[in-house]
Amino acid sequence: MFTRIAVVVLLTPLITQPAQPPAPHLSSFDRGNSLSMLKQIKEDLTKNYYDPAFHGMDVDKKVADAAERLKTAASAGEASAILADVLLQLDDSHTKFYPPERLTQVVYGWGVTMIGDAPYVTWVKKGSDAERKGLSRGDRLLAWNRFEPTRANLWQIHYVYRHVRPQQLQRVIVRKPDGAEKTIDVESEVRQRPAGDLEELIRRSEDSYRTETDFEKAIGGTFVVALSRFGDPKDVERFMKKARGYKNLVLDLRGNGGGLVVAIDMLLSWCFDHEVKIGVEKTRKGEHAEVTKGRKDPFTGTIVVLVDSNSASASEVTARVVQLEKRGTVLGDRTAGAVMTSMFFTHTLGHELGGVGSVAFYGTSITVGDLRMADGASLEKVGVVPDEIVLPTGADLAADRDPVLARAITMLGGTMTAEQAGKFYK
Repeated sequence: MFTRIAVVVLLTPLITQPAQPPAPHLSSFDRGNSLSMLKQIKEDLTKNYYDPAFHGMDVDKKVADAAERLKTAASAGEASAILADVLLQLDDSHTKFYPPERLTQVVYGWGVTMIGDAPYVTWVKKGSDAERKGLSRGDRLLAWNRFEPTRANLWQIHYVYRHVRPQQLQRVIVRKPDGAEKTIDVESEVRQRPAGDLEELIRRSEDSYRTETDFEKAIGGTFVVALSRFGDPKDVERFMKKARGYKNLVLDLRGNGGGLVVAIDMLLSWCFDHEVKIGVEKTRKGEHAEVTKGRKDPFTGTIVVLVDSNSASASEVTARVVQLEKRGTVLGDRTAGAVMTSMFFTHTLGHELGGVGSVAFYGTSITVGDLRMADGASLEKVGVVPDEIVLPTGADLAADRDPVLARAITMLGGTMTAEQAGKFYK
């Protein structure tokens, strides 16, 4: 079970730490905008949050406290942290504030993932400062600036560093696979922010450390599909039709953060020849059952689902349905435990830019539904525990070995080493 952490303890050091040059003084104009955003945050929350009791949180008091703190905020960064803290107090992974997007984008060039209960560097961008200074895939992350990343707080650290307090320089302490420890000051790449819809830009930022490419490949009688996110249901229908020509299906949902409900419904419908109850969703309007209809011509072979700590939302629902219906086996690591339904609300406000008035976009993500699975349990903050836990080591990551995929193939009667599995998607 996830442990509760004090959000203010997390955010306050981020506001004060000298990881980047001092922010400009907060003007009266921007202070007024911050108070306007606070009012909008309250409106979005009180009108849309699935739990009208807000888990016992006194929203009026939290907002009043934030308004007082905004009166003395010294910078735009501090003001953004105060606004973000209002929603983070709910400790809800889907309910967040997204400040006005900056004209520049900070790209860190490296990413970290929880493997079991330990954070590991899982990718490093070629040519980045991180690569030049020796940060490598397979390094265990011992400290990230002033914090020790855990399963409980990593999502908050990611959120704050990406959206609330981007860092131009970050100090990390890592332990190499050979046991040696190293302190590295990693400089970020600062570049022009691409144009686009605010929600889409945020999604790209959230998914920047995940594989964006889907993959399909057969090995013997097994069809392997790596799905980076649940997007167009037509794509799901296409590969499931193809899967019917094989005895087994390996569905690799590692790093898949979720996506469209219609896509998960399409996938599950191809796995059953009868109607299956996914669960019950609770919203402000009441409760309704989530059901997927089976097909007359489904895939009837053996299914193995691969998951990791970045498998979230629709990925977790898929894995759990497979378990509950005894339709297959789930391998890998415990999933993210982020299975709520949310809506994104985009807003505008006046913005001063070099003395010229303009419009800035900001938004909120608000949880509008809580899903309870068919067994009555919630996956939120719990995740899906695989039928068989298979974890790569730091040495596996460094050598590009994939023991999880290798185990899936051998379980299905095939032959594959971890080294071969590490090259399978290349």
